[in-house]
Amino acid sequence: MLKSTPATCALLALGLLLAACGVTTTAATTSPPATGSLPGVVADCTSAPPYQLSIRPAAIVLACGDGGLGVENITWTTWTTAPATGQGTFWEKLCKPNCADGTIGTYPVAVKLSAAQTSARGRWFSRLSVTWQATPPPNPTPRTYQLLPPGSR
Repeated sequence: MLKSTPATCALLALGLLLAACGVTTTAATTSPPATGSLPGVVADCTSAPPYQLSIRPAAIVLACGDGGLGVENITWTTWTTAPATGQGTFWEKLCKPNCADGTIGTYPVAVKLSAAQTSARGRWFSRLSVTWQATPPPNPTPRTYQLLPPGSR
C-alpha cells in the first residue's frame, strides 16, 4: 500500500486526470520511432545482446568478438538521416608479438556512418567508413565496416 504523501497524491491526481482525458501511458514501447527520426548506431557490440542504439556515441567498437578495434573520441560534425560524419581516433590491437601481449595503435580518422536501415527497434546506420588522416595502420585494415542491427543476438 502506498504511503499518503503530497507527492503520491499529486501523482495519483495526475494519473486520474490523464485517464479522464483519454490519455494512456505505458512504461516502454517496442514500436519503431517515426519515419523521419534520426537513425542510431550499435556502438557497443561487446556487451550482452540485445544491442541498443546510440545517437552520437563517443566510441564505436568494430571487432565484437575480441574488442580488437574501433573508433573512439568521436566528435560528430553532422548527424542526419544520411549520413552522420565526424572525426575520431581509430584504435587497433597490433598483435605483435601476439594479440594478448601486443600494443594498441591509434590513428586519426574521419568517420562516416551511412546506409540507414529500418528495424523493429528503429532506424540504424549499417555501415561505418573511415578515412585515414595520417599514416594508416600497418595491418591490412579495412576502411569500411558492416555494423550490427539493433537487438541482434
